[in-house]
Amino acid sequence: MKKRRKPAATAPAPAEGPREKSEDELFLHAFSDVVPLNKGGRDVAPAAAPPQAVPAPPPTFARLLEENIEFEMDYTHEFITGQVRGLDPKIFRKLKGGEFSVQAHLDLHGMNADQAKLAVLDFLRRCYMEGKRCVLLIPGRGRNSPLGQGVLRQELTAWLTQAPLKRVVLAFTTALPKHGGSGAVYLLLRQVRKDRGKIAWEEVFVDLDG
Repeated sequence: MKKRRKPAATAPAPAEGPREKSEDELFLHAFSDVVPLNKGGRDVAPAAAPPQAVPAPPPTFARLLEENIEFEMDYTHEFITGQVRGLDPKIFRKLKGGEFSVQAHLDLHGMNADQAKLAVLDFLRRCYMEGKRCVLLIPGRGRNSPLGQGVLRQELTAWLTQAPLKRVVLAFTTALPKHGGSGAVYLLLRQVRKDRGKIAWEEVFVDLDG
C-alpha cells in the first residue's frame, strides 16, 4: 500500500513593506499644522499707494496777460519813455505833459545800482499798495558817471519792464524841467486790484518790512 505524499509546504509570503502614500495624503500631512485664517482671504495689509503729486492750479487768464506784458519804449541820451502796449494815447500824453499830480517821489542820488534797485522796488510796492497812481523817480542825469551816461537811468528801464514791476507800471517818461527834466522820470501806476493775483515781490528781494 502506497503512502500518501504530503503536499510540499509553501514558503510564507514575504512581509509587505510600508505602503506608499498618495499625493493627496502627502499634501494633507504637509499642511496638517497650518491654522486656517479667520477671514476668507489673505490677512495681509495692502501696500500703500504712492502719494500722488497735486497738480498746480492752472494760471488765470488775468495772470497770463500780466506775465506777457509788453512795453513800447524809446530811449535817447536825454530822454526815456515806455508804455504798456495798448495804453490809451490820451493818458500817455497827459503823463508826458505833467498833467497828473505827483503823489510821491524817490531820489536815487548817491546809490549804486543794487541799492537803487531795492529802493525802487520797495518804493513802488508801497505806492501801489497805498493806491498812488503818479510818482516821480529821480535817478539823476549821470554826469559824474563814466562817459557821462546815466547808469541808473539805463537800469531803470529794465527794472520797470520786468517782473514784478511790469505788473504795476502802466507808463513812464522823462519829467518836465520843473520836476527835474532828464534826471527824473514820471511813472503811472496801475490801480490796485485785489482780484489780479498776488505780486511776487519776495522772489526778487527781501521784504524790507521785516
